[in-house]
Amino acid sequence: MGNAAPVRASGGGRKRKTSMQHQSSISRIAPPPELIDETAVKLWKSQSKILIERGTFEPEDAPLLLAYCNSFAYMIKADLKITDWAAKDGGMVVTTADGSIKKSPYVAARNDYIAQLSRLGSLLGLDPLTRLRMLGAGSSECGGEEGNEFDEF
Repeated sequence: MGNAAPVRASGGGRKRKTSMQHQSSISRIAPPPELIDETAVKLWKSQSKILIERGTFEPEDAPLLLAYCNSFAYMIKADLKITDWAAKDGGMVVTTADGSIKKSPYVAARNDYIAQLSRLGSLLGLDPLTRLRMLGAGSSECGGEEGNEFDEF
């Protein structure tokens, strides 16, 4: 076995780039007039800034971010209705015409908005798993050569 070269896994010595691999073609994008309220505008400003700084946002992504921000604002409106126990149509349940109770339509609407946020956020890279996949985490910045406690299994 004297002078045999060590066997290395394909790509074993390569390191992933940890810096931004792409830069957005824009540096800012104004909130569009279709945003439904100030909550949506504030979210637009914060999320567009984050996405642009990451280099993952282009002008053609604006409709997705618009829908994301409006969904968030609608979710907040539904939350306010659900927690307004004093309002006739507020709370988690409502009374029907025959006197029975049923789940408030605002609860169902809130669930729909959360589902939209989840889908749109994933498309934009705003959820943790997609963000890790998009930015190439799992390389040297997350343990690198040292490995982790599950390597031995």
